[in-house]
Amino acid sequence: MATGYVDTNGVRLWHEELGRPDGAPVLLVMGRGASVLWWPPELIQGLVGAGYRVVQFDNRDTGLSSYVDWASAPYGIEDMAGDAMGVLDAVGVDAAHLVGVSVGGMVAQAAALQYPDRVRSLTLISTTPGPDPRLSSGDDSVFAGLDRPVETDEDIAQLQVDVCRAVAGSRFEFDEQHYRDIIAADLARGVNPAPVAPSASSRVDDLARIQVPTLVVHGTEDPVYPYDHAEVLARGIPTATLVRWEGVGHERPPQLVPELTRLIIQHIAAAS
Repeated sequence: MATGYVDTNGVRLWHEELGRPDGAPVLLVMGRGASVLWWPPELIQGLVGAGYRVVQFDNRDTGLSSYVDWASAPYGIEDMAGDAMGVLDAVGVDAAHLVGVSVGGMVAQAAALQYPDRVRSLTLISTTPGPDPRLSSGDDSVFAGLDRPVETDEDIAQLQVDVCRAVAGSRFEFDEQHYRDIIAADLARGVNPAPVAPSASSRVDDLARIQVPTLVVHGTEDPVYPYDHAEVLARGIPTATLVRWEGVGHERPPQLVPELTRLIIQHIAAAS
């Protein structure tokens, strides 16, 4: 295991390598405001156990990476795709399999479009090719009351638990302690209390240019990016396979992590 920082694209990014140095590289790209601690340990252990070289990093405005003054330095998904390539440069990787969640999935798509020679495959989890008026709008009502100010770590923790509960689907009982454990570890490590949403443009009409093998995994009850976002991704990317998670929201339920791990390992193996 090796950790370090890279200065790239005007920001400093914390990153970590795990697994075999000679293994096929897999770059994990998490969503907005979520550090590497939100990747299920079972998933990382599964990838490492399968012989892959796993690289993960904290996005800008997250965890141990730079926090950005949005007013003076706004940024978008394409900038974050450049960040991801900067991390690959730092660890000496020419091309990797990209696994992205939510905003991280948008970053992975942008990377495949901007840097096609550097992306071996895509796994897109709970994400979107939008924003685009042809896609269903998210259900903003689930976030009612969740724009309250936070001052203490306890406030931040409770707000994050409430957000996790709001976006979860109905298939599994909400495991509050599971999320509290992640959030507590995150707070001890360092949390940006006010992460911003990067600007983004639609990629719907560009999806056909993504030629790498792509796995799309999406919950049918996702209130952030409704299920038709996944269907558009799967129809638009010529090599895409769609896995439908019934009753799942905008979360990776602990009960489905073994399935997710198996799906990703099988997908990457087939694409290698």
